[in-house]
Amino acid sequence: NDEVTTQEFVSETLVIIFNYDKITADEMTMKIHTDGSAVVATMPYEMAEQKGVEVTLLARNNGFPLQVRIEADQ
Repeated sequence: NDEVTTQEFVSETLVIIFNYDKITADEMTMKIHTDGSAVVATMPYEMAEQKGVEVTLLARNNGFPLQVRIEADQ
């Protein structure tokens, strides 16, 4: 969650990169906005790294400072 990246962009990214439907993406976006962050997906580490790169590139190409954090499953 930052003061620059729009909620619309976050929601669209969840649809494009993570295949969320629009309603679920909007709900997840509100959770991120309210809580500051959220677990977006659980997947093998290599896939998570690739998704993180895709999200980061999409954000930078659109002028957003969105940050992605990948964590090992606990």
